[in-house]
Amino acid sequence: MIDLHAHTTVSDGGDSPSELVRKAKDVGLQAIAVTDHDNDQGCDEAVAEGLRLGIEVIRAVEISCDVEDLSSRGYHPDGRPTMHLLGYFIPEGHNRLSAALSELQHARLNRNHIIVERLNELDIPVTFEEVENEAGGPGAQIGRPHFAAVLVRHNAVPDYQSAFDDFLAKGAKAYIGRKLYKPVEATELMISAGVVPVLAHPSSLGLVAEELERFVDELIPAGLKGIEGYHGDHSEADQRPFRELARLKNLIVSGGSDYHGDMRPDRALPGGKHGVTVPEATLDVLRGASERLRGLVA
Repeated sequence: MIDLHAHTTVSDGGDSPSELVRKAKDVGLQAIAVTDHDNDQGCDEAVAEGLRLGIEVIRAVEISCDVEDLSSRGYHPDGRPTMHLLGYFIPEGHNRLSAALSELQHARLNRNHIIVERLNELDIPVTFEEVENEAGGPGAQIGRPHFAAVLVRHNAVPDYQSAFDDFLAKGAKAYIGRKLYKPVEATELMISAGVVPVLAHPSSLGLVAEELERFVDELIPAGLKGIEGYHGDHSEADQRPFRELARLKNLIVSGGSDYHGDMRPDRALPGGKHGVTVPEATLDVLRGASERLRGLVA
């Protein structure tokens, strides 16, 4: 078995990179991809633990993209669309993608300090150190869920959802936008580093079938190589249209549980909510795509 979508404490998961690999080994996985949000800094630790335990760890990432302009471009998303782009086989050492991810982390850190200042101005005595500790300690990636937990602890809100509604969601009192790449920019960035770009959980875009196909057609010239058609939140039957679209466009069909540990206990490892597993041959196909890209960018 393989799982090509899992998160650690480096982003919004509940397990450290080493813990994730140990759990993957315990449930019988032969390979797992570490796909933290906008951050590849947990990959070295996970790879080292994988070598110790005899399980393959794929260096990967999940980049959040800016799709706010979908409606203005003729799309009609249902609700608030989100787009994430998975990137597989990040090279070790310096490369353009890792450098760009470091810049995103620097921008995120500045944003988090500003959110703390905004909350203080609203008479909520939150400190940056509190939020950092909630995320796992110094150096951990801080996200809005960590702010939400701290706000609940301060009795500023009754629950997690209220924290977002009142303070953290777009347009709320303490919301601060963050730096995001456009989908084409993120795709091209991955390609420039020899990394394989795959559209994550396409249902989150909220597009009807024709619009999704048109959106994918925009990304293929930039280098899109795959679509996630095996996501643990949905049954295989519900995702069949995504797999069919991938085959129609000659794209790789990838996927995984989207495991987050205790942060999302409903997403089990492996298989997620619906026990959906990814064909093992997918890993070799992704590896081959990466090798071809490396040859082009060398």
